[in-house]
Amino acid sequence: MPNSIDHPAVEARAKSEAPQPNAERRSEARYPTHDPAELELLPQPGGTIYGTVLDVSRSGMRMALRQRIDRGAQVKVKLNGNVVFGEVRYCRAVSGGFHAGLRIQDVVYPPGHPHQHIADDPLSLYTVGRGLSVTEVIEIREHLGRCEACRGRLAAKEALLNPSRKARPYLPQRALD
Repeated sequence: MPNSIDHPAVEARAKSEAPQPNAERRSEARYPTHDPAELELLPQPGGTIYGTVLDVSRSGMRMALRQRIDRGAQVKVKLNGNVVFGEVRYCRAVSGGFHAGLRIQDVVYPPGHPHQHIADDPLSLYTVGRGLSVTEVIEIREHLGRCEACRGRLAAKEALLNPSRKARPYLPQRALD
């Protein structure tokens, strides 16, 4: 008697339930960018690695670099006067260099940085997922974590600009940890 696991229906079901190797596992929107950045490995500062931020989400960013950095390394990224602290989640070889994924742990803004509500245009760009710099995305993300009024405006814009997308509640970074 043949093994029931060899049955075509059982094999098809097992294949459909198995995780796909290239399946998207991220729950957050990514915002494409092309912003230059300086990265330093911590705690031994000194060597600056120049790179480009390729995309950013609420909790992380992906950078193109010319050299490999170790998974788990703590880093400081300088972006237009802001400083982002994070942890390297992966670093993969790609044509012409490496792509590193960083989990954002903290953001430090320059002195005198205003904490105002988000204007309509940047909020709309944030909703559709393009047209903002890394710094702008991070600032909006941080503000949304503190401001219930702007989270409500974001939900309204999401419903208006992306009506086919299922509404996802905004979760501040602290809730994602």
